[in-house]
Amino acid sequence: MGARRLELAGAWVLGVALPLLETARRRTNFQPFAAYVDDWIAGGLLLLAAAAVTRGHRSGPPLLVAAWGVLCGGMYGSFFAQLRWSGDDISGLPNGMVVAIKGAVFAFALLALALSIRAASTRAG
Repeated sequence: MGARRLELAGAWVLGVALPLLETARRRTNFQPFAAYVDDWIAGGLLLLAAAAVTRGHRSGPPLLVAAWGVLCGGMYGSFFAQLRWSGDDISGLPNGMVVAIKGAVFAFALLALALSIRAASTRAG
């Protein structure tokens, strides 16, 4: 699978998975609301960008860069806040497991951001 395919497939997968996983994780506890809704926003942006790239829209590659950038920004705060947390997660899972999952998503988002920037730069140049 080429670089473009990895960042695009990741956008489709995480665009759907992030809101679903966050909803399952928090169940009915929406506090703080900003920590809940950020996954919905990032997921929506990833899906919007993935659809634009898939349909060949000229704005697709820059939208994909922006969507991955938004997710990276959100994951930075989420990952390091979780790393500082000492108790169990709101989901009931051990904190270490949640840190590992968030760390993996953050690392993938950083890779996808770099690949998206490279692809958008190559296409523009």
